[in-house]
Amino acid sequence: MMLGLVGSNDAGAYVVKRTSRGELVHWETPTVAYTLDPSLDGNVATGAAATVQAMGDWGGTVGAPDLHVRPQDQDSPKKPGFDQKNGIFYMANGWAPAGRALAITVLTYDNATGRILDADIIFNGSYKFAVLTEEGHHPHAAPQENVVGTRPSAATDGISHTDQVVEANNVYDLHHVIAHELGHSLGMNDEMGRRDALMYRYSAPNDATMRAPADDDIQGLAELYSTRLEAGGNGCGNASVAPKKPSLAASHVAMFATLGFLLFLVLRGRSDRRARFAFVAAAAVATYGLFPSVSSDGKSGGISRDARASELAPGHARAKVLSTTTSMEEGLLKTTYKLATTACRAATCPKLGHGSVWGGTSGNIRQDVGGQFAPTSGDDVDVSFAKLPSALAPLSSVVPSGRADDGDVTVLTQAN
Repeated sequence: MMLGLVGSNDAGAYVVKRTSRGELVHWETPTVAYTLDPSLDGNVATGAAATVQAMGDWGGTVGAPDLHVRPQDQDSPKKPGFDQKNGIFYMANGWAPAGRALAITVLTYDNATGRILDADIIFNGSYKFAVLTEEGHHPHAAPQENVVGTRPSAATDGISHTDQVVEANNVYDLHHVIAHELGHSLGMNDEMGRRDALMYRYSAPNDATMRAPADDDIQGLAELYSTRLEAGGNGCGNASVAPKKPSLAASHVAMFATLGFLLFLVLRGRSDRRARFAFVAAAAVATYGLFPSVSSDGKSGGISRDARASELAPGHARAKVLSTTTSMEEGLLKTTYKLATTACRAATCPKLGHGSVWGGTSGNIRQDVGGQFAPTSGDDVDVSFAKLPSALAPLSSVVPSGRADDGDVTVLTQAN
């Protein structure tokens, strides 16, 4: 999955969705109903029952809405897309926007307020699914066609993390996958560092050990919903919420207050030995705690963060998005973009690039399709080119003056 949204401050912790303005992506209704397409139970025995159980494990936690199934009727959604009707679908022959993911969530929300408008979950039937036993067995699994070579651990969302092909008979636990996707439909993003979290990005075959939200997942849900619960005059029970770090402005206020106190101690210290000792202790505390710009927490913009960003930056290059256009195709937004390379990490890179991605922004409507990052004009992004030019090309051919090579490119994420 290609991530580009801001989440929690701590590495290896939950990540929540935010709008481009920093608002939390969330539901504003006490209940959220999903229609189960008949294709789900038609392809995976007891799939509907597993879905209902997963809804119960998420719903109503730390102020989040209750989740339930809405009966099929003439108004039920017929396909995924923005229609303000939530649906869960099983695409037996695969689904192009899902790519190589096991399943994806199409989440549509108001980009100004973060209010969720529509959520659809789609299983990629190119893989085998079953509701496994705790031992990882699949007694009810039926043969399925069009199965692709599966991976040791396939990405639950977005693009698979590896092209290594292993046994095509691997079966993935539908209960785990639907529970993960329901987390996305509530505003949670993928977790990359905590294997013990339900929102961890990858799903192992024949593994039914993780089906319910763990502590890390609940803390993320609390950030999305418990503040609204408290604002309404209700407590959030025994939820454990990660403490927030002080803002830069608050740190500056504290710093100046401490410096004023230090000055007072200096003046007193001329005639008071205890004041001189207090001065030394206070100076040590101020140096350690009140200068966040030199820390290495990855949020402050200090030196160590820049070093890590340089070493770990993904893709072939960094680029500037020159222009984007967004269109609606059967309920799905699709963003087409052009960009210019600003820093190449490979031997050589095309000067210009173009590509497209599902999802994007149209007016105040924002749509995430499987978490793929849809850029906007002016963004600095990390990119990967479908084909890199040969480093010897300039020696073997003459490029006309003013011409720039143009390559097919995939935007991976917003650059740090």
